[in-house]
Formats: sequence, structure tokens, C-alpha cells
Amino acid sequence: MKNEIYLSSFSLAEPADNFYFYAPHWLNAWEAHLYNQALKSTSASGWAFKRFGTDKETYAREMIRKPRYIDYIESMEQTADAALQQMTPRDRMLLLKSRAAFIYIDTWGESSVFENITSALHTATIDTLPKNILKKFSIKNVTCKIRGENFSLIQAMQLAQDYLHWNVFDFVVICGAYRAIPVLVFSDEDIPGKRGRIKTKHKNGVQLSVERTGCFIFSLRESALRVNCGKYVAHDNLDYLQHEITKDLSEGDLLTFLGRKENITHIAPQICIDIVDLKDIYGASGCLTPALSWEYLLNKTVSTKKMRTVLADKFGGYSYFDTLFSAG
Repeated sequence: MKNEIYLSSFSLAEPADNFYFYAPHWLNAWEAHLYNQALKSTSASGWAFKRFGTDKETYAREMIRKPRYIDYIESMEQTADAALQQMTPRDRMLLLKSRAAFIYIDTWGESSVFENITSALHTATIDTLPKNILKKFSIKNVTCKIRGENFSLIQAMQLAQDYLHWNVFDFVVICGAYRAIPVLVFSDEDIPGKRGRIKTKHKNGVQLSVERTGCFIFSLRESALRVNCGKYVAHDNLDYLQHEITKDLSEGDLLTFLGRKENITHIAPQICIDIVDLKDIYGASGCLTPALSWEYLLNKTVSTKKMRTVLADKFGGYSYFDTLFSAG
């Protein structure tokens, strides 16, 4: 793997609360309209959300629309703490004293307008950079925010590869968060070209949207997981897509994907590898969904030589990255 980097440490968190079903209401007519359109696009029978800061004392239909944002901010800091503490004391001290870059990712960009925020500091934390986390990692060099919708994490990893292999930085810290705001979730899934395409009574079940926060620390220092980002594969003929997405895979490898099932079946490999739909197992978490492949890999009982994580866009293209155990 030419441009491989090591995932020195990572942490993911999600709310401990239950899932709550979304129910459309005439008081939020546009949101309800997008909800119905998203159901048509995904062929789903309903939508359920798991969000930070839900309060059971609140009116049920408003509970998932306006949860407390402070719980979401606190979770970002907790995942950063967890990722830092998982490192060995030596590596942790090295990180704090070395050249480190910080990349902040999210799915929606400036989303504080959807929160009931009265603090300018909290607005900046959500929309630009979480300064408390910068202090936690003693970041004094480059910081940036990437808003690449669902591709934010992969784009940040590609940037981390360049930073590390060009010897610009010794560590790259990527912190991200996904806020499952119903109106944005539905608008993201509302694809005119998909509506009405599936002429069947079969439904894909309930779609799950799960808020998550994550922190990922990359370096060139050897650790358990090696990662290498592949290139973006634009929409082309199916034979070309199949060749690009499945090249270098062999029997015993694992292919995890996130995207629409009808898209991934177009490139279903003919070789004997395991295929896993991350959204079916964990629920969708926007830009953080690809990171769930690492959770799946570490919890897998049967050893895997290589895992390829494939992310489909809304136009038929794909991006991917490979993960291997260092010992393998």
C-alpha cells in the first residue's frame, strides 16, 4: 500500500437514548413534504432517529426536532478524550509535543441555525472549530474544516495522507460530528431521479439516522490498523466500476459499503468476499458512517486479510479506502 497511514487511535460515540419515530405534522409542512419524498426515494416505510439531548418531558413530536445541543458538544469533547487516552503514554506525550494538524468535519456545514443557541462560543464550536478540542491536543499548527457532506471523512483522510507523507506533520487529528436534523436528513435523501423508480410493494423497512461523534488520530507510527485511501471512481459503464472497486480484492476479503442497495448491486463482485451494509447494521451517520467499518472489523470474529469500505455518492460514483491489520 503505497500511501498507507496508521490509525493510531479512534473513538466513536452515540446517544444512549432510544430511537424515536418521526411523525409528520401540518405545523411543519415543508419538513413533512420532504419526509414523504424521502420515503419514496428510499422505498422506506418510516424513519427513526437517535439524537443527543432528547428530553422525554418534551412533546414527543418536538423531542427529535429540537433536542439540547449542549449534549452534542459535550460528546465531541468526550470522544476526543477517549481517543487520546487509548494511546500509550509515550505516544500521547509525543502527540502533544509534535507537529500536529487538526481537521474538523461535519455533514451540513453551518448548522447552528437549526439549534436554539444563545452563545456565540457554542455557535462557533458547531459551525467552525471546537476550540476546547484544539487545546486538548495542543494544536498550534494548521487547522481547517472540511464540509464534504457524506464524503467529509474520506476527504480528510486523503488530506492526512498528504500531510504525513510529505513530512509536513507527524500527527493528524480528525474530529467529526453528525447532527441528524430531520429536515436536512430528508432533503439529503430526496433524489428526484429515484422517486417512483422502484415499482414494488416491498419496503426497505425503517430508515435509521443516528447522531454520532468521532475522533481519529493518524500518523506514520506503526499501530494495529493500516489505512490507504483509493481514488474517486466517477460514474461510467458497469464493467469499469466493477473493475475499479473490486481490484486487488481476493477470497477472504471484506467489502463494507454505505449507499443505496440498488447502487452497490451494480458492482457486486463475482469473487467470494463478504459484503456488509453498514447502514443496515449501525444506522446512517452521515460523514461518520464510513468509520463504522473499523468498529465492524475490530468486532469481527473471523480474521480478514483486507477490508475495503465503499461510499457511493448520489450520482453513481464511488470513493473507497482499504484497511488492513498490521500483522496481516
